[in-house]
Formats: sequence, C-alpha cells, structure tokens
Amino acid sequence: MPTPTKTLGSWGEQRAAEFLEKLGYSILDRNFRYGHGEIDIIADDNGMLVFVEVKTQKSDAMGEAFNWVTRKKQRQIGRVALAYLTTNGITNRDCRFDVIAVAKGLNGVEIKHLVNAFWL
Repeated sequence: MPTPTKTLGSWGEQRAAEFLEKLGYSILDRNFRYGHGEIDIIADDNGMLVFVEVKTQKSDAMGEAFNWVTRKKQRQIGRVALAYLTTNGITNRDCRFDVIAVAKGLNGVEIKHLVNAFWL
C-alpha cells in the first residue's frame, strides 16, 4: 500500500503532466528510473526535450518547493537524463531541466512552472 507521501507525489505528478499537456507539451515518459534516481516527467516542447522534476506539497507555500531541488538532486537528475538519452539512442537534441511545484491547499490546486530551472 502506498504511503501518504507517495500518494501525494503521484497526485502532483499527474496534475503536472496535465498542466504540461494543456500548454502543448507531449508527454514522452513518466517515472523513468535509472539506478537510485528517477525523472518524474520527460516531455517534448516543440522539439526541446524537457526533463521535469515535480515537487508536491500540501500547503500553499509554493516558494519553498523550488528550493527542494538541491545541487545533489540536480546532479542525480542529470545522470538519469543521460541514461534516458543513451537508452533511447538520442543524440544532437536540445534539452532542458524544469521544475514544477504543485500545492494542494485550501484554495484548490496551484501550479508553478520554473523553465530552465538549472543547468548541468
């Protein structure tokens, strides 16, 4: 049985995927795992390959969520992204790393999207 944290995270990832699709992104993969790491969403944005980390929280304090993607987490996401590219034979493709914060609060759902959140 999933933990409440895992359930909340899955819920947030689903909201984030729906949000991206409404913006015209194509979702290519979800929860791609390599070693001890995972990328929540891999999407195409007009030819740009986008690796998305989703952070979900119960409150409306959205600012903190972006700080949860530490430098260590960024490096881990980079390793998993490289594994995705290698596994799928993808070369010469522009890529970027985004973070989406999803808050489930008293006022409903709030989503914030930080494009080009970090570089490696």
